[in-house]
Amino acid sequence: MRFIATLLGVLMVTLALSGCATAPRPQTPFIPGVAVETLTTAVAVSVKSPEGSTGGTGYLIYRRPDRFHLVMLTPFGTTALEFFAGDDQVTLLIPSKGTAYVGSFADLPAKGGLQGWRMMQWVVEGDPLLRPGTTGSIERTDAAGRRIVATYNADGLLERKSSEDGEVVYRDYRSVDGVPFPTVIEFGDGAGTRVTITFDEPEVNRPVEESALTPNLEGLTLLPLASLKGV
Repeated sequence: MRFIATLLGVLMVTLALSGCATAPRPQTPFIPGVAVETLTTAVAVSVKSPEGSTGGTGYLIYRRPDRFHLVMLTPFGTTALEFFAGDDQVTLLIPSKGTAYVGSFADLPAKGGLQGWRMMQWVVEGDPLLRPGTTGSIERTDAAGRRIVATYNADGLLERKSSEDGEVVYRDYRSVDGVPFPTVIEFGDGAGTRVTITFDEPEVNRPVEESALTPNLEGLTLLPLASLKGV
């Protein structure tokens, strides 16, 4: 249960929705059995933890099963940080400091809302987003021996998944080229950290270049992720 750590304190923004009315977007029917293999999307992120609340905007690139590249932006549109993850390897780039932190998910700081990001791999793996004809809760045991409970709504769409380590909620589905996609995902752990990601104009199952998922460390000072204390 793991994924990206990010330092969002420098990016405080308001995530309130605009009150302007918009015409409903026509929906393409969901195609049963189609999964999210790749994703490129703008994101708004909100993190609440016992230490406080922060938020920011940026974009996310994902390739199944566990490759992520998250970019968070400053209010001026420059890059505040980049986060790469895959195969339990985490790389955090902070351009303003010319520094990159490298390590595993176990090396993430224990405070400041960062631990909640460990759940991200679990958020995207295991249970299909659409199981036609399935309603209610289904229990299973994952490879680590954890008891997982997945709950589907009347349309067969996954709306909640929980385990002893935390919970994730999938909301506001739309059809993206026939792929069911939740435009809001909320997840939290047992330590009181809650992360909300809102996706804007997602592109699903389009080609993603390897270079978009690989950090460029040229000219950066490399430090162990375990030494990361803050920005």
